[in-house]
Amino acid sequence: MPPSELSAKDPPPVPGTTGTPASIAALADLLARQAASGQSIPWSPALSVGISSIDAQHRVLLAYVNQLSGALARGQSAEVLGDVLHGLEAYTRLHFRHEERLFALHGWQEGDDHAHGHRAFEAQLAGFGQRLAAGDATLATEVLAFMIRWLADHILVDDIAYSGFLQERGVR
Repeated sequence: MPPSELSAKDPPPVPGTTGTPASIAALADLLARQAASGQSIPWSPALSVGISSIDAQHRVLLAYVNQLSGALARGQSAEVLGDVLHGLEAYTRLHFRHEERLFALHGWQEGDDHAHGHRAFEAQLAGFGQRLAAGDATLATEVLAFMIRWLADHILVDDIAYSGFLQERGVR
């Protein structure tokens, strides 16, 4: 079951989110510092792709990041990491299939390349799961850093790439 939804009240946009590699790296660094201090990362309109179903799914993914960040701050990452990884595996599968159905339905030409990125992410999560099963004690911090960077890239690069195309076809 996914962690609780983030607050419906959106904070002001996160600075430095123009979609360039430097701005994405800056955003990921900002989010990582916030997570490292134990603060939840709030949803921001700057993270919106303009498609409500996908934005809602991204909010859930962000809630998993916040769940792991909070557990690390409380010294409870060992107890929470397995649940977070399992939840991420299940939820990203749902999220990715949703995106891929939209690509197929609307004929987005770059859908196969985008789906390849999905499979790479799933393989990375599976690798984390194997390391967790083998007793890797340092994994939680690595998973958190990976998820923050991946989420920034996934939303601000990968998903922004199809956002306009789908919106032009009436996907809201």
